[in-house]
Amino acid sequence: MSDPGTGVDATDSPPLEPLLEVVRILERQGIAVALGGSGLLSALGLAHRVRDWDLTTDLDLAAISAALESYRSQSFGPDGIHADHKVVIPDHGIEVICGFAFQTPHGVVRIPTALTGRWKGVPLGSPEAWGVAYALMGRAEKSELLLDHLARQGADRGIVDRLLREPLPDAIAERLKRLPQSVATSPPGSRPTSSNL
Repeated sequence: MSDPGTGVDATDSPPLEPLLEVVRILERQGIAVALGGSGLLSALGLAHRVRDWDLTTDLDLAAISAALESYRSQSFGPDGIHADHKVVIPDHGIEVICGFAFQTPHGVVRIPTALTGRWKGVPLGSPEAWGVAYALMGRAEKSELLLDHLARQGADRGIVDRLLREPLPDAIAERLKRLPQSVATSPPGSRPTSSNL
């Protein structure tokens, strides 16, 4: 995968420094998080505006709430199609999604937190994972941006294989299967980090 793009400037997103501080707090405690949503789209040069910062982690709500206890935050549980939990820090436009997952007619689809690089010091999530997530949310335009990007750049076969083990709708699974594999030499699911930190 090529290095992430330059992304948005400060006027098109919430401030970056609070996000970096949350990432530092979590990483110091050994908690892996990855930027997704519009932040990931921006980092890849696919969007010009970030509404809020979405971080994902495979850890549970209790672990993240404890790690971020110094922040004024709100917690949310499963709702509608969302089968995960969230810690929201509204003062800084940050959401930490714990156990990213969606309820589908075929069962719960778990979206893994896979680190694929860094952008401005922030760990990046997986375009494959977020392409699927956006499709499950019915946000076809954002899903297509990511899947088209992967069709050009190649997909991480390890991440694709993890996603294909989930009860995905047939159309999404078929789209993932058709993505070309990236030529990266790193182990599946661990793309090299970006040089533009």
